[in-house]
Amino acid sequence: MSGSLTIAVLADSADLFALLGQNLSVERYTVKYFTDRAEFLDYVEQTKYDLDCLVFYSEQQLLPAIEALYARGLILPVAIVHRLSPDNAPSHEPLAVANPSASSYIYQPSEVTLPVTQMSDIGTAIDKAIDKFLNLTPITSATSREQPAKVETQQHIPEPNFLRQQQSRLSQKLTERLGYLAVYYRRNPSQFFRHLDRRQKQELLDALKLQYRHIVLEYFADSTQIDLQIDEFVSAVFFRDLAVSEIVKIHMELMEEFSDQLKLEGRSEEILLDYRLTLIDIIAHLCEMYRRSIPREM
Repeated sequence: MSGSLTIAVLADSADLFALLGQNLSVERYTVKYFTDRAEFLDYVEQTKYDLDCLVFYSEQQLLPAIEALYARGLILPVAIVHRLSPDNAPSHEPLAVANPSASSYIYQPSEVTLPVTQMSDIGTAIDKAIDKFLNLTPITSATSREQPAKVETQQHIPEPNFLRQQQSRLSQKLTERLGYLAVYYRRNPSQFFRHLDRRQKQELLDALKLQYRHIVLEYFADSTQIDLQIDEFVSAVFFRDLAVSEIVKIHMELMEEFSDQLKLEGRSEEILLDYRLTLIDIIAHLCEMYRRSIPREM
């Protein structure tokens, strides 16, 4: 499979394509350009599972396009190029990537913005947009949507489950295209569990515990979603560099809760022993991901 990333660009005019093309290597990026919003949206809808990132270089069509993406329930990595005047353009940082807060993002909290004066960094902006999207948590997404950017159709913002599915698909796709080694290097150390503050750590653990609970409850059921749920959980743990001991702790806390409930119901706790298979399966998946991804020199 090709190692290139697939990018869809919406720009105000075809004259802008050359500027983008000069800074996007054909070996690394496969780019589809659009000036017509309807054609752009149709293309995104048709190829949503193959797209790696969106690029908006269109101030006039930006908000209408985002409205339409919300209406279609689509959330993808995005880089937004904006035209700052020379007097207002940042001059000290090599890449003026915004860190959107709840009141400042336009499309979704992991978006990256870039002034046209730094167009040579568009490739870096795209890579950063993908990195941030993969590290975007449902908690962050839900919290941030109290103030979604000037977009009126707030009710169309995708739900956390959809976000996790998109992240899982993109992570798997990058794994297939670029190899596990590339996925390893795509991890953002600043988002590792050990670098989070106390509140962030607790929020992450709570989210993972909820995911793990769903896995346990469906593990022995005839569910076609269990493999996807395990992959999503393992991917989240991998990108956060979470220690296996934390996974074991989540498992033991959950088993203790189930044990208390079974005691109240006067039922045997022996069934809980079977769920050791769930923990073994999770750890095996995680070990395999690390085995394939860690550089040999490490």
